[in-house]
Formats: sequence, C-alpha cells, structure tokens
Amino acid sequence: MIGMEAADLRYMQISITPETGANLPGWALMESFSSVEFLSHISTVDGNMRCLVRVEYEDQRVLKNRFPSLNILNVIEQSPNAALLEVVTKGPLPRVFAALEHVWWVSPTFLSKAGFTVTIRGTKEALLASRTGLSQLLGESYKLKLGAQSLHSANFLELLPEKQRFVLDQAIKMGYYDRPRRCTQRSIAEALDIKQATVSEHLQSAESSIIHAFVKEH
Repeated sequence: MIGMEAADLRYMQISITPETGANLPGWALMESFSSVEFLSHISTVDGNMRCLVRVEYEDQRVLKNRFPSLNILNVIEQSPNAALLEVVTKGPLPRVFAALEHVWWVSPTFLSKAGFTVTIRGTKEALLASRTGLSQLLGESYKLKLGAQSLHSANFLELLPEKQRFVLDQAIKMGYYDRPRRCTQRSIAEALDIKQATVSEHLQSAESSIIHAFVKEH
C-alpha cells in the first residue's frame, strides 16, 4: 500500500469575496473579530471541524459571545487584542472539507473583512471532490488558484507553450507562488530580461490553462 507521503498531493487556494461570504453564517464572525486565522485541524466531530484558530478583536469580551458558526471549546491563550482558541466550526463551508478524506485546510487560511481565503492540500481526487462541494455551496462565485506544487506538475506543464512554461518555471523557482511571496513580477522580468507586462501575460495565461485542465480532470 502506498503511504500518503508518496501520494500526488497538490495545493489549491480559494478566495471568497465579502459579497459572496455574506451568504455564509461564518461571515457574522466579523461583527466580533477583525480576523480569524485557521492554524491546525485536530479532528472531525459530527461532521464538523475541531481545530485551533487565532482570533483578533478590539474587546476581549467578545470571547464570551455565542456564535452560530463557531463553538469555542477552550481559550488556550489570551491577550487584550488576540487569543488562541480550540473551536468546533459549524458552518457549511468547513463541512464540505470535513466530509472528505485526503484533503486538509492548511496555512494560510483566514477570514477577514477583505474576504475568506482557504488554502487546501490533498490528492487530485479529493481536490476535485471539494471543488464539487464548493460549487454546490457557492455556485461559481469564488476564485480558484493552484499552489506552486500543483502548477509545477509535469502533466500540467506539458499543456503549456514553451514561453509560458519557461516563465512559469522561473516564477516558481523564485518563490512567486510561495506564501508570502518571495519575488515580484518585476524581479522575474529582470531575471529573464523581458518586460514585466510579458511576464504578467504569460503567468495569467499559464494559470488559466492549468486551472481549466485541473478542474476538468477525472
């Protein structure tokens, strides 16, 4: 039996705008917190995710509030403006992932007034299944990006014209797709001695081709 460490694990990042997020019960957390950052998945409880999160707030009394999408089990550490919590998430979005095997939320995954960003890691099949669940929940009103490890898959790179593949490979090597980013499009352009606009065009085209191929794979 092949262990998970040998599996073809890939990264995918979902961005949900405040307009789309407003339809999710978890968005109400922004009334009490300025940010909610996912740190680690502990276990699955009755189809919900039990996990560690870090929250920021202006008034620590909000920790005593009751939230329809979040059950605070334990306040592990606390300061006047931030806390480390053990929680059970009860919203429909985390349940999409709690119901699946071989896919996990990883950092950076956070909720802020700018929207909800979810970074996930898993097998190709699990990521495709999670995308199906997301589409059923959100329609197509979210943005999808693949992480560097997925973008660098030989299967996907073969789909690209040589120039796009060359620029994308350089961007990955320089850390453009790392979180946080370790370079800019300008620095990629300087390294390749081409225009920044050319880098931007090639990366956008490459990402679009790979994402379409990724979501259509079966």
